[in-house]
Amino acid sequence: MEIKTGTAHSEPESPAVLVPPDRGRPARKKATQKLQRGRHVMAFLLAALRVLAGVSLVALCAVGGFAAYRYAQTANILALRNVRVDGCGHMDPSAIETIVRRDFPANVLRINLKQLRARLEQEPWIRRVELRRVLPASLIIHVQERVPSVIAEIGGELELLDDEGILLDRCQPGYGKFDVPVFSGLRGEDPAGYRILQEENSSRVRIGVQVLKELAAGSADFTRAISEIDLSDSGNVKVLLVDDTAEVFLGDRDFLKRFQMFISNQSQYQDLKSQGKEIAAVDLRFDSQIWYRLKRPAAGQAEAKAKLSRNQ
Repeated sequence: MEIKTGTAHSEPESPAVLVPPDRGRPARKKATQKLQRGRHVMAFLLAALRVLAGVSLVALCAVGGFAAYRYAQTANILALRNVRVDGCGHMDPSAIETIVRRDFPANVLRINLKQLRARLEQEPWIRRVELRRVLPASLIIHVQERVPSVIAEIGGELELLDDEGILLDRCQPGYGKFDVPVFSGLRGEDPAGYRILQEENSSRVRIGVQVLKELAAGSADFTRAISEIDLSDSGNVKVLLVDDTAEVFLGDRDFLKRFQMFISNQSQYQDLKSQGKEIAAVDLRFDSQIWYRLKRPAAGQAEAKAKLSRNQ
């Protein structure tokens, strides 16, 4: 029996196979990046072309619009032909049309409506106007007139005012009957002088209007009992009664309350008059008190005063 000893023969291991790097991948990546950049550039160029086209279109429209506007300003077809005036009761519509045609451009598009409105509202009777162009050649003017509500003595003449103190016209029968007290004590020797001091006069007229409103809220008889409201002192309104020469001082506030106090004490007032005392003024400016100032009975004699408490 044969015995063999020794190591078993083993096959040599195969060497590890090294996979060479893929040299084509970077090339493909670079090509893809170039393609994407090309697409971005193309998109940018297309967007820029669209913007440029839009800007060009806007510019062309602007140029065309400006040319059309310039043509419209000079075209004879837009020459103002018709001026329609609505809402006039006292103001003459033809006078308004004369102002438009005399002081403003003949082309309807060149008329500055803001300036025209300001000019027309300078007219005494016009409180405000509404304007509207109707192409190609018309202008519509709607007038809201002032309402005469006050009669004022100015320079020895009776003038009509509205409740803002705007002088409208001489008081004439054609304007109807105004059953209101006459305002006196305003500034200005004539209408022109009154208008020069318009702001101060308007302030005084508004005080007089407030007096009438407060008294009318108490009773319509209160306003009918007054013939004149003296506004010469804006801090002390004075009223004259119908068929009476005494001045009634109301101060600058609480006109209704003070006048009611006078009315409720008429018996005292009549008692003084029945005693032959001539009353020059009734002062209601003191709470719960009435001061009666008597006329001087003789020249040089001190003026008499009577103080009476209000009846509770």
